[in-house]
Amino acid sequence: MKNKIIPYNPKLKEFAKQLRKNSTLSEVLLWQKLKQRALGVQFHRQVPLLEFIVDFYCYELKLAIEIDGISHDYKYEKDLQRECELAKVGVQVVRFSDNEVKDDMFHVLHVLKDVISQIRKENDKLLSHSLKSPKFPQGDTAKSSFPKKEKLKSRALFKRLFDEGKNIREYPLKLMYIKTYFEEDVPIKAGFVTPKKKFKSAVSRNRIKRLMREAYRLNKPLVFNNMEGKFAFLFLYIGDQMPNFKDVNKGMKQILASFINKECNEKNA
Repeated sequence: MKNKIIPYNPKLKEFAKQLRKNSTLSEVLLWQKLKQRALGVQFHRQVPLLEFIVDFYCYELKLAIEIDGISHDYKYEKDLQRECELAKVGVQVVRFSDNEVKDDMFHVLHVLKDVISQIRKENDKLLSHSLKSPKFPQGDTAKSSFPKKEKLKSRALFKRLFDEGKNIREYPLKLMYIKTYFEEDVPIKAGFVTPKKKFKSAVSRNRIKRLMREAYRLNKPLVFNNMEGKFAFLFLYIGDQMPNFKDVNKGMKQILASFINKECNEKNA
C-alpha cells in the first residue's frame, strides 16, 4: 500500500541520530530480530514522526514499535496522548516492556508477526475494493500484452528518470517514474534494469529482466484501468539473490498499487 511520508519536527533529526548511537540493550536485542526485513517488512530505528521519536518504524505498514523502560511506569497518560496523535495520521503503535524484550523475545516476535499479517490483510482488502478489476473483453489483448511501442528506449527519458524521477520501493523492486508525453498512443513506456554490480552474469541479468517484464505484463492493467495521463516507468531489481517469479510478481503488484495510491493522493491534495 501507500508509503505516505508523515511530517516531523526537523529539530528532532539530530536527537534521533544520538538515540541510534546510544541504544538500550532491549533496543539492540529487538533490532537484531527486525533488521534486513527479517519479518518480511523494512523497519527503521529512532524515526521522528510529528513531535515524537518512535523506537522502530515501518513506513510500508505505518507501524511503530515502542519499548517502555522503567521511566514509562509513570507516563501512562503521556504515552496515551502520543498514541492518539499518531493514530490521527494513521500510525499504529505496538508497545512492549523492556523486560518482555529481554526475557520473552518469542512472545514479542509472535505478536509482531500477527500484527504485520493483520495490517497486510486489511491493506489488501482496501486495495481490492479501491482498484477496478483488470478484466478485458474477450479477444482484447492490447492491455494484457507488452508491445514494442510500450518499451522504454529513449536515452533522454532514461536521463530524466534519474534526474527528476520519483521513486517507490517494494522489495525486491524499485520503481522510478515521471509524468511525460509520447507521440505513440500508449499511457506508459516501461524499462527494466538489473545491476551488473550484483549480478556479473549477463544470463542472470537477462533472466531477472524477463521475470520483471512478465510480472509487469500481467499486472499493468491495474495502472491502465486506474490512472490518467502518460508516464515513463523504470523498474530496478534491488534484491541480492536470484529471485523466483512468485516474489517478483508479488513485488510488482505492490509497487503498482503504491504508485496508484501515491498519485491519487497527490492529485487530491
